[in-house]
Amino acid sequence: MDRVAMLEAVLFVADAPVEYRDLERMLGVRHEDVPALAAELSGRLLERASPLEVLDSGEGVFMVLKEEFSDLVYPLVRPEISRAVLRTLSVVAYRQPILQSDLVEIRGSGAYAHVDELVGRNLVARQREGRSYVLQTTPEFSRYFKTADLAGGQERLDTD
Repeated sequence: MDRVAMLEAVLFVADAPVEYRDLERMLGVRHEDVPALAAELSGRLLERASPLEVLDSGEGVFMVLKEEFSDLVYPLVRPEISRAVLRTLSVVAYRQPILQSDLVEIRGSGAYAHVDELVGRNLVARQREGRSYVLQTTPEFSRYFKTADLAGGQERLDTD
């Protein structure tokens, strides 16, 4: 298999620079071969007028989008979700439908802000029920995390 193509595949899915020692192991190459492979990949990307470029720090290699394409793709970029918010989301997904008051008992008062963020991202729907809200994941949750609809046949909540 073409080692440059293998490097491109690794860098394509990496969300951070990949260290030389990891590339050595994954690609089955020596330390001194990594810069040459990175340079070859950089040349191939340039040849095909790719919107991607390779950055080599001397310790790790990363593939990034060229600056001139950033405005084009910005609307599609999803900001990262913090670990705390993901934990709150996992409780909602596992126990749905769940009362927000029950969620706060499980996750603490920070869950209020987490729910606001999740509703804002359209990952969770909330509907008033008495003095609390009922929380449930949305179809966007399933699309975002590439899962089957976790609510199964349950009726979906209206978003607020």
